[in-house]
Amino acid sequence: MKISLHIFNLLRDHDCVIVPNFGALVCRNISAKISSDKTKIYPPNKEISFNRSLIKNDGLLINHISYTEKLSYEKAEKKIASWVNKNLKKLENQEMIEIKNIGSLNLKDAKFIFTPDQNSIVLKSSFGLNSVESSVLIKTNKKVSNSYLRYAAIIIVLISLSGVFSKSYLDSVDEYNIASLAEANEQIEQKIQKATFNISTALPIVKLPIKKQYGNFHIIAGSFRLEENSTKLISQLKSKGFLEARKVGVNKYGLLQVAYNSYDSVEQARTALSEIRNIEDEKAWLLIKN
Repeated sequence: MKISLHIFNLLRDHDCVIVPNFGALVCRNISAKISSDKTKIYPPNKEISFNRSLIKNDGLLINHISYTEKLSYEKAEKKIASWVNKNLKKLENQEMIEIKNIGSLNLKDAKFIFTPDQNSIVLKSSFGLNSVESSVLIKTNKKVSNSYLRYAAIIIVLISLSGVFSKSYLDSVDEYNIASLAEANEQIEQKIQKATFNISTALPIVKLPIKKQYGNFHIIAGSFRLEENSTKLISQLKSKGFLEARKVGVNKYGLLQVAYNSYDSVEQARTALSEIRNIEDEKAWLLIKN
């Protein structure tokens, strides 16, 4: 399987895929839009950009290739290195390289110029949708009155903005709930301060389990088909001092993933990943998972 297809498949589930010693493909969700020449309407998608500064291996791409193609980690690493060297030489020779379904890249005045593939659908919820020629819409609606065209335009705008309004509404609900909770807590605290307790006997101790909240950035130690193997690794990691070692769910291949720890920010996770690779396991990798 080609490297470009591996990258494309990973971008469906991740917002950043780093190609070691080459750069990173970074994406963000965008709403439906009209092309600059007004000839096409594109569905909601992920907008892809290229970041030359992110070249340090985070293990995501290599582990994906290793698992998908049933290669060792070292062979998968060599396969990527070969792809990188070949394409860097092309760029140095002023040749344009194409990363299928993702975009094209060329070197101009020592700067990497990336042009995304506008026809490629990366956003899962938009799979099966294609761009529409605006001329087709014009021909189809030649006999429709201006009032109906205005209504159609309004509907398109409403559909495009529905996501924004929904988020705004949900944010306002969250703010209201937080404010209400704060007010309720304040009233309870005032009543407690005014109350007088006369307790003659000791009350039993009640232990309430509180679920700890973890971040979305996980340093992966291993993936297992059998649960007992994942439990065994967690026990081993905790004995080595990784007290937050735990299972972080099942991947799309049905494997239980075990993490050394989880972090709130990618910066914390990358720092921890570097340390773990130096002192524990050079094959540890970073998983971004909500």
